[in-house]
Amino acid sequence: MTATTTANPATHAPVPHFTAPAHREHGLDRGTLVAVDRAGTGDLAEARLLLPLVPGPAAAHATEVDVAAEALREALEEAAGALAVVRAEARPDRIVVSARSFTGDLAQVCARIGACLGSEGPGAEDRGAGGVGSHDPGPGGLFGAERVDRARAAVAARLSAAERHPTVVARAGFLAAVYGSHAYGSTATAARLPGVTGEALAALLAGAPVTARRAVVVGRGPAGELLDAARPLLPAPPRLAPRAAAAPHGRPAGGTATLLSPGVPQTLIRLGGHVPGRVHPDYPALQVAVLMLGGYFGSRLTAVLREREGLSYAPRAVLDPLGGSAAFTLEADVRPDGAARALALIDEELERLAAGAFGAAELLGAQNFTVGSMAMACSSRSGLASVFAGTLVSGLPPGWLGGYEERVRALSAADVARAARTYLLEPGLTGVLVAPAPADGLPPVRSLPSPS
Repeated sequence: MTATTTANPATHAPVPHFTAPAHREHGLDRGTLVAVDRAGTGDLAEARLLLPLVPGPAAAHATEVDVAAEALREALEEAAGALAVVRAEARPDRIVVSARSFTGDLAQVCARIGACLGSEGPGAEDRGAGGVGSHDPGPGGLFGAERVDRARAAVAARLSAAERHPTVVARAGFLAAVYGSHAYGSTATAARLPGVTGEALAALLAGAPVTARRAVVVGRGPAGELLDAARPLLPAPPRLAPRAAAAPHGRPAGGTATLLSPGVPQTLIRLGGHVPGRVHPDYPALQVAVLMLGGYFGSRLTAVLREREGLSYAPRAVLDPLGGSAAFTLEADVRPDGAARALALIDEELERLAAGAFGAAELLGAQNFTVGSMAMACSSRSGLASVFAGTLVSGLPPGWLGGYEERVRALSAADVARAARTYLLEPGLTGVLVAPAPADGLPPVRSLPSPS
């Protein structure tokens, strides 16, 4: 992978370039493994293991995922010992296990992690990958009662400290507005923790096909040796009955609402919608449209809400890929007396973007930023592993990165305007505002959602 720049003769500004790194891919009966030989990584290796989840009951889903990630982190830290730094990140559609170790320890770390994950449920026998039986999760399996109790306690401490914070309330309201009754619309709550069991956590991990599991390892090659070392990272297929998937997402009726929080010093605006993901051919145009709207310091929301009107310090718009789809989120924390004005300005900028009211320089700047951001993301060992992991979890082959810059550079103004119109303007944005008091020009007031 190389990142280079050339000068734009019209502006003399640097034009970034991105070349995808070489990789090797190997398909197994228990998932896909990708290895990237990256020079200059020193003697460290970075691994990512993507464990896909099929959502179960909507009300409990997010709470179960948080507890599962906490339990996995503890179990895998114990299994890896001093050989690796291990983390587990909870996402609505997956748990991402990250491990960093010396290259010489990579094979042993991957074998220990795979062996630990080989026992999914309470009372499960040790089915460790690679025949490593000395690093099983201990009595009760991976989600034994004592481990689940500790995980629930750790999650409860985090939730109790933040559950009623305005930003958490705003996030919960936004997800419910975008995803409706689907499990992705739920947020973790302390009230749901007592009902989380080891059996439910085991079913959560067993719900998705094992062939959908993905592993990425980045380090000092050769890539073939990295593949061999990381092979045990994909655990053997579980023997548990899969959980039925939740119903497809559906946006609830009622549109955007205002939630009252009397002590909040600013009005929190959270708007967005469910949009196509990276697998869709319109995604590059949508990505650039969102960037132009609010994805970097030179964006329209920054220029209007911050620089011109002084209403918000750091407004932003982002795309959050979620499997084969994505959530679009527009966030702005504004002065309470300027919330209605901010909403009107957001609508105005969306309409202008959808109408193609921008010049070649603005489009080129967004394209440069998009390409440069990818080059920067891939400039480190950890970032490169995360980029490949995100590509794979979107249902794309790792070779998708190879044509990334070409797809972005090929976009016309008409492409970007059409994406903004089709996916942002015409469906309309939904979400919530968290405000200290009712005000003219704001959406209808609703009661704060119950944390239960």
